[in-house]
Amino acid sequence: MKPTKTFLPTLAVSSTLLLAVTLAFAASTTRYLHVRVTNPTTHELVRVNVPLALAEKIIPAINHGELRDGKIRIGNFSADNVNLRAILDALKTAPEGEFVTVQDTGDDVRVAKEHGQMVVHVIDKNSHENVDVTVPWDVVQALVSDTTENQLNVEAAIKALENVGDTTLVRVSGHDENVRVWVDSRNTDSE
Repeated sequence: MKPTKTFLPTLAVSSTLLLAVTLAFAASTTRYLHVRVTNPTTHELVRVNVPLALAEKIIPAINHGELRDGKIRIGNFSADNVNLRAILDALKTAPEGEFVTVQDTGDDVRVAKEHGQMVVHVIDKNSHENVDVTVPWDVVQALVSDTTENQLNVEAAIKALENVGDTTLVRVSGHDENVRVWVDSRNTDSE
């Protein structure tokens, strides 16, 4: 069978259309926020798998305790005339590196900028607990957007997470409990 003159252009258009639909479907993948808390002593397990789009709609609807209108109030935090946004802007454009290291008999704390993310690592030597927090800069800036000095904008941070690749945001490992918070495109918390 010999191809006709209209066959090749039709094949090219069909292939292009199929590629465009495939790319559009891949680009619209639903992103999920996962939280897993395990207690090895009691064998308790808590798993939360929430689409970011759902979390974005629910968070502003919760007005309980310190969470109001999509923002959470942080206890007695006071920046004492420190412009947190200006500091974060400066850190975003600063070269990567380790900014703060504190080592004492009870704790080791490290704050750094690595791979375009803010990284905080804490080791509590007394409780043998490790805390690792890794937050992309866009999410960090969203947390402090449209807030007072003692608030974090959870709603804006969730919106910013939509544009982040698969990443673990928080990992806490200790004797009593293990916690992991991460974002990916799977609707379960399987690893």
